Formats: sequence, structure tokens, C-alpha cells
Amino acid sequence: MASRKKPVYEAVEIADIEYRGHGIARPEGKVLFVEDALPGEVVDARVTKKKKDFAFARVLEYRRLSDKRVEPFCEHFGLCGGCRWQYLSYEDQLSYKQYFVGQVLERIGKFRDLEVPDILGCESDRFYRNKLDFSFAAGRWLTDEEIASGEDVGDRRALGFHVRGRFDRVLDIETCYLQPEPSNEIRRAVRDFTLAEAYSYYDPVNHEGYLRSFIIRTSLAGEVLVIVVFAHEDAGARERLLEFIAERFPQITSLDYIINDSMNDSIAPHDVHHYRGRGYINEVCGPNTLKIHPKSFYQTNPKQAERLYEVVARFAALEGTETVYDLFCGIGSIALYLAGSAARVIGIDNVEEAIENARENTAYNGYENCEFLTGNVRDVLTPEFSSTHPAPDLVVLDPPRAGLHPDVVETLLALRPPHIVYVSCNPATQARDLQMLAGAYRIDAVQPVDMFPQTFHIENVADLRQIPR
Repeated sequence: MASRKKPVYEAVEIADIEYRGHGIARPEGKVLFVEDALPGEVVDARVTKKKKDFAFARVLEYRRLSDKRVEPFCEHFGLCGGCRWQYLSYEDQLSYKQYFVGQVLERIGKFRDLEVPDILGCESDRFYRNKLDFSFAAGRWLTDEEIASGEDVGDRRALGFHVRGRFDRVLDIETCYLQPEPSNEIRRAVRDFTLAEAYSYYDPVNHEGYLRSFIIRTSLAGEVLVIVVFAHEDAGARERLLEFIAERFPQITSLDYIINDSMNDSIAPHDVHHYRGRGYINEVCGPNTLKIHPKSFYQTNPKQAERLYEVVARFAALEGTETVYDLFCGIGSIALYLAGSAARVIGIDNVEEAIENARENTAYNGYENCEFLTGNVRDVLTPEFSSTHPAPDLVVLDPPRAGLHPDVVETLLALRPPHIVYVSCNPATQARDLQMLAGAYRIDAVQPVDMFPQTFHIENVADLRQIPR
């Protein structure tokens, strides 16, 4: 072992892998979570962050490779912050993800005899996303070869993704395998035009520059929505760029822009200005067509979203007489998927814009049995609410990655619906929440669904039934 400040462990064997994708080693009895390392591999690893009982590390050298390791297919792999698992075949990715679900349910949830069925994988492990958010940067990331050459690299403007762990550096992307065309074609054309026309790109350190970010949304219906985010107003420059995009890509369904002059990258507080086209795109989801607006949240893998909702519907097993509560309902995609099989659906979400979109999609698809309410779940589901609304036969939960607030768990335990279907994008927090509900509910089944090939992220659906008092 080397320096005490940032220790290096030599020739450590990776014994296991955990749900965030880190390999697990135990040198000198310490727990070490190693990025980009697989069970069976032997590595030299430098500690990057130390905690009281464990540490994180990155690989300096691979001394022995796993036979599961494959050659990544993307030229940007390793520097780009996405697609972290390209060094695994998709079959092995699915195998590990299924293992993760069982692992966290047992270790965190304490459910030791729960059977985890085969994960539902994607038809294709590439070009599956319907939304990508690219960043303009005044100073692109330089490769080791460029730095070693000592030569002047010239123009350092870039349009692409952030380098892993760096908010201030962007990797210029040539081809991305995440989103179907015309995504790459549009991005490359915008980059080339703005470079040639001397547009300034944003510098997040000094907060200077004009072009900030660039968002492309696509749909299974073949429609395209584009948003350009500018750092300040310049009507002439804005008009030239938007007109170029509109003329070069007449197939764009909705072309929009945002002025974000704040110190952070979030577009949520800023108005969307519609420039050309319809103002939204249509997305097909089972029996429904959903309007997706520039800031709408929708599952980023639309084909797998349908499979995920099929699992929810199968677990729900509705007969047409039930009242369903859809908590954290977003734009109402799950609520509307179930609406045709339920007597009544009530959706709750704390984002007013999402609720407005849910109501719009309800009317768009002709449902008359849906009601959507704005507010935090724990604030809406009060005794007064229960006195004016029918009790739920089924509650569907689809919370953010942090899982359920303890107050929401208490509300559920007080409400005691006979049936809960819990959809989670973070099986670890789901396992924690399921343990808090375990005294009142049993788990009848779980079903993992892969939404994000080339990453360790996974969705899991749990079917809960009330335990009689």
C-alpha cells in the first residue's frame, strides 16, 4: 500500500459486485468499492474517497480481467459520463441486475425467501432513449494524446456530454448510440453551424457565453422535439440559429427555446418559448396517445415503459369496479394505462405542470373517470380527503429515486389499502420502504424490468397485499 493520503492497494481481487455497479474488494479487512471492476478481476486501485467503514476507489491497472469483460462499442466510452457498462455483454448486464434486485431485497429489506423472476430485458440495447440533454462548453475535454503532444489544439468549443465527474468539462460527441436518428444528425449540424458562425459556448466557471444546452426528444410515433437553451437574450443570433434548424430539419415536430440566465443548469424555473411546429409531440403508450411537452417527464425508454406498465396492470388485476390511487403520478401515464380497467382513478403529484399535462392527456384520450390533484402526497391524503373520496382498492406508487418519505409510509399504514403496486427506479430505497410496510403487507411477487441498457440502473415492481389484522 502506498501514500496514506490516497492509498493504493495492489493486486486486490474483486470478490463481488453491488447494486450501484461497483466491484467489492476487501484488502486488509477493509471494504473497498471499486469503479469499473468485475468479480474475479485482480486490480491495482487508488482510493478516491474514504468513509469510516468503507472506501471508494478507481482502477489504476487491471492485472487479471474477467472473462465476462467485452470490448466497448462506442469511441467515447470511458470519458463520457454515460453507458458505464459497455464492457459487459447485455446478457451479463441483465444477469447482474437481476442479482442486484435479489441482493438488496435480502440485505436491506430482510426478505430472504423472495423469488426474483427473470428480468424483462430490452429488444435492443442501443438507441432506446427518447430524450437526451447535451451541453455546449467553451472548453472541451482534451484527450491524453492531445495534452502529451504539446500542440495548440485550437478551437475548444464542444457540444456533447459532461466528462464523468466534471461539471465544467464536456466531451465533444460524434456519434451517440443512445437515441435513434435524427438525433446525431441534428446535433452535429447544430454544432457545425454554430462553430462556423462563431457562436460563443457557455463557460460554467465564469458564467460567460451564449449557447448553454441542447435537448432532443423523440417518440415511437416518429416525432421530434428540440429545445435550444440560451444563456441570455440576443434576438438576432437566436433567430439565425432557430431558422437554420427549422430549414435544415423540416421534420422537427416542435422547435422551442429557453432563456436561462441563472447560475445553474436547471430549466425547470424558466419559460419555454415556442418557435415553430405543434408545441408538443405524441407518444404511444399501450392504448393511449400522450402529449409530451418540452418539460414533460416521461419514461426515457418508451418501449420498455409499455412493458413496465403491462407488469403494473398484471399485478393490479383490475375487474372494472375498483378505485385506484396513483401516487407520484407525473403526467398520468400509469393512471391512464389503468383507467380503462378501473371504475375511478385518482392521481396525485406535487408538480402542477405535470398535473396539467395529466388532465390534458385524460381529455385527449377520452377518459371521464380520472381525477388529478396537485400537492405532496402526505399533505393531500388527509382525513378530510378520505371523507370526500372513495377509499382505494389499489394504490400505485412510483416515487422518485429517494423512495417514500416516512410520513407517506405512515399515511399508507393508516389508509391500509388492500392492494399496493410499488414501482421503483431504485430497488435499494424500495427495499427499505417495503421493510417499513412489512408488518401490514406481504409481497406476493416482484418483477425487475430493465429500462437502461449499458448502465447498472434497474426498475423493479413489487405486488403487495394487505395482511389481515
